[in-house]
Amino acid sequence: VYEGVIVTRIAAHAADIAKGVKEAQAWDDSMSSARKQLDWEAQLKLAIDPVKATSIYRERSPDPEEEGCSMCGEFCALRLTSEAFGK
Repeated sequence: VYEGVIVTRIAAHAADIAKGVKEAQAWDDSMSSARKQLDWEAQLKLAIDPVKATSIYRERSPDPEEEGCSMCGEFCALRLTSEAFGK
C-alpha cells in the first residue's frame, strides 16, 4: 500500500506540472538546483519519499571524499559539467 501511495504522489506531481501549478514547478526547480550542486541533504529532504531515499543513499553512498553519486561515480555528468564550466 505504501508503494502505491508513493506512485500516486509521483503521478499527482506530474499532473500538477502539466497543469502549471507554481508550487510543483518550484519544487522541481529546487530539486534540480540541489542535484546540480550535488547537495545530498537538500535532495533527500525534497524527495517524494525522504525515508526511502535516505535509506538508499546511506546504503550506496559514495566515498565521502569524492563528489558524485553511487549511480555514475567518476562519470557523474553533473560533476563533470561543473568542472568543465565552473560551479
